[in-house]
Amino acid sequence: MGKLLGCFAILLVLTGIPCSSGAGGGDARAMVFHRVAEPRENAFTVLVPQGWKTEGGIFHVDPLAANGPGNSLEPKCDFTVKKDDRGSVHVRWLPGYNYADMSGNPRFAYGAAFFPPGSSYQGMVVRPMPDALSFLRDLFRTLHPEASSVAEVEGKSLPELAGIFRRINGPVNGMLAGLGLPAMGFDAAGLVVDYSEGGGRFRQALVTVVQDSRGSAAMWSNLCTIAMGAPVEESDRWKPVLEIVRQSLQFNPRWVARVAQAAGERAAIVRETMEHIQKVDQEIWDNRRKTQDRIAEDSYLALTGQEDYVNPYTGETERDSSAYRYRWTTAGGDRIYSDEESFNPNGNPGLSGVEWKKTPVRER
Repeated sequence: MGKLLGCFAILLVLTGIPCSSGAGGGDARAMVFHRVAEPRENAFTVLVPQGWKTEGGIFHVDPLAANGPGNSLEPKCDFTVKKDDRGSVHVRWLPGYNYADMSGNPRFAYGAAFFPPGSSYQGMVVRPMPDALSFLRDLFRTLHPEASSVAEVEGKSLPELAGIFRRINGPVNGMLAGLGLPAMGFDAAGLVVDYSEGGGRFRQALVTVVQDSRGSAAMWSNLCTIAMGAPVEESDRWKPVLEIVRQSLQFNPRWVARVAQAAGERAAIVRETMEHIQKVDQEIWDNRRKTQDRIAEDSYLALTGQEDYVNPYTGETERDSSAYRYRWTTAGGDRIYSDEESFNPNGNPGLSGVEWKKTPVRER
C-alpha cells in the first residue's frame, strides 16, 4: 500500500499487527490499549499498548535562555509512545518551532544582512524557509545522524492537509489582508525512508505542515509534525497498532482553555487547529466531496483500513482501524482489539475489575 491519501495517510505504510500475536495484551487472543495522560500538564491522553512506554511531553521555552520570545508564545510538545527503550517501534509527536526568514519581507530587508542563516533573531533560528518535503528530509537527518544506506521509499506533497490549515486560518488571513499584509501560506508533505542504524534495518514515516508567515512577520513554522517507525521487515505487522495510537490522541479541554487564556488569540488559533487535527480524516473527506474529487465513503474507509464504530457509553461515532473483527472499550477509554469471536474480556483474570463493552460498527 504505497498510496498516500490525505493527512498522515503516508503513515499507513507503517502501522499494524495481527491479533494472533498477542503482543501487549492480557490474553493471547487480544491486543489491549490503556488510555494514558500526558505526564507533565495532563494536556492530552493517548491510547498506549499494554507493556509499552511513553517518553517526554509538554515543555516551555524560556525566552531568556533563548535570547528572545519567538518560541515562547505557546507550549511545545515532544512526546513518544514506544514499544521498548530503544524505540524500535514508535509514534512521536515532534515540537513545532518558529524560524526567522527575512527574505520575503521588504520591511526587514535592510536588517537581513545582520542575521545570516544560523544566527538568532528574537529567539528564533534564522533559516531560509524550505518546502515541506525538504524540511522532512532535513528532519530525518537530524533525528538519525548515524543512519546509513538511506533509501527514500516515497515523498509526496499533501495539498489537502495544507488546504485544511488555510481554511482554519482564513479569519487571520482576512485580518492580514485588511492591514495590507500578505496572507499566511501552508505547504504539507509526507516522507517514508528506509535506513540502517544500530545493526537493524528500519522504516521511518514523517509528516509535517510548513506555515509561511514571512510576509507579515518574517518567520515560518513547522506544524503537525509526526514521526512513526518500525523495523522494515515488521512494518506491515505493526500497521494497525501505530495507527490506533496516532489517531487516539485527545486534548484536555481544560488545558486548552488555560493555554488560550494565557496566550490570547494566537493560542485560540492553536486550539482550533488541535481540534481540526483530531477530525482531519473526516475533514479530508468533506474537502474531497466539495471539490468533486471524491470516492464513496465505504470505499474510502476500506482503502484506508478504517471503520466507523459507535461508542456504547457515549453514543458517539469513532473512526478507528478496521484491522480487527471485534473492538471493546471501557467508560474510561481503554480498548481491546481481537479477531476471536468467542473472546470476552469480562471475567478474564488479566482484565478484570472494569466493565468492557463491544463497540458495534455504525449502521449505514
